[in-house]
Amino acid sequence: MIGLGAMGMPMAKRLADRGHAVVAVDPNPTARAKAETFGMSSRETMHDAPPSDVVLVTVATGPQLMSVVEAGSASRTVGEELWILCSTVGQSAAQDAARLLNDKGAKLVDAPMTGGVPGAERGELTFFVAGDSEEIDELTTVLGVLGTTRFVGGDVGGGQAMKMVNQLCCSVHLAVAAEAVALAVKLGLNPEIAVDVVTKGAGASWFLNERGPRMAQLDSVPDVSTRLAILAKDIGLVKESAVERGAHIPLLEAAEQQYARAAELGLLESDDSQLVRSYL
Repeated sequence: MIGLGAMGMPMAKRLADRGHAVVAVDPNPTARAKAETFGMSSRETMHDAPPSDVVLVTVATGPQLMSVVEAGSASRTVGEELWILCSTVGQSAAQDAARLLNDKGAKLVDAPMTGGVPGAERGELTFFVAGDSEEIDELTTVLGVLGTTRFVGGDVGGGQAMKMVNQLCCSVHLAVAAEAVALAVKLGLNPEIAVDVVTKGAGASWFLNERGPRMAQLDSVPDVSTRLAILAKDIGLVKESAVERGAHIPLLEAAEQQYARAAELGLLESDDSQLVRSYL
């Protein structure tokens, strides 16, 4: 498991708890120490990692992906390893990584995930999977512990493309939920009551249901479940992909302005529910 962040750690723990021998790779010594308390062995870099049947990647960016792929394939024998890319990095980065691994005899399946930290903890993630059908059969043993797989196409990059569509919805829906809670406050409503009422009707959404209660508690700051920086990063990837293909994305562009406002206010390392504070 490469990357022990908000998603990687609970995924690795779930695999270890269910009998898989997990080697956790992360430069952060605190994260490695925590992984070891869950029964995993750990390594600082891919240079030190032993050969494995499956390598799951949960890094944050395309450059990080290429760094670990280059390190993992240059200093060790990747042989018949199956790499599963669970990160959202865009089509080009996924395809570049696949080519490099293929040249070394390894394979990569494009399987970006959705479901957030709660989904990772409960084994309820959804993976948008693209790759060779034989490789996809292989990964079911691992990904089945973590959630469900949805086959979206035969080529690496197809999973990333589907994730772009998903992240357009997520970034806009989070902004709409925050805007609605802020409007409730401006109209003199109790935001907690407003969230409870609206989530019972046609105005409900996954993000309003999941993030709305935390948005409504304006007198406190919640612990970070998912950093706002993640969607702020993804919204840039979605826009880049859309512009390349000439797609019309006015709602995404409007939401992007609000994420930029949140960045100006220093909210990106906060829980993503705190986007609401950029409206108040």
